[in-house]
Amino acid sequence: MEQLNLTAVTSNISSSSELLPSSSMDSRGVLPAVIMSLWFLLGVTGNIAVIILKPNFQQLSSMTQSLMLNLAVSDLLCLLTLPLWIYSLLYSWIFGLLACKIIVYLLSCSVNGSVLTIVLLSFQRYMLIVHQQFYNHKKMRLLFVLFWENTSMQGWGHLR
Repeated sequence: MEQLNLTAVTSNISSSSELLPSSSMDSRGVLPAVIMSLWFLLGVTGNIAVIILKPNFQQLSSMTQSLMLNLAVSDLLCLLTLPLWIYSLLYSWIFGLLACKIIVYLLSCSVNGSVLTIVLLSFQRYMLIVHQQFYNHKKMRLLFVLFWENTSMQGWGHLR
């Protein structure tokens, strides 16, 4: 990221004609760019399918459906930044320091959101199986709201 930040600052100082991508492409970035493109295509397609098919999961509880939808949205948030990373691998980072910070914030929220969603899903399953008498949908909804507040606050450090 240090290299990306340095490149962004340098490109902001240079003339506007240097902001356009050069015709020479970095050949070392072609294979990673192809792999990331496949991740993007498969990931976006799969997560959109989960979002569209969510109403068809009638056998699952509403909280489990919400958590699965949340996991798909978190993954999409991460995947939607891939085209910028692919472009920067092939050419260079021309999007500026602010865009770099916003993308790192989105990635931080996405990763934290995915991990915490899996933790919350595991906790919900545990409560339903082991402590069914203490399981409360309202408390789980409150945990869900606190989860997104925690996820968004953890990423704020990247915007400084």
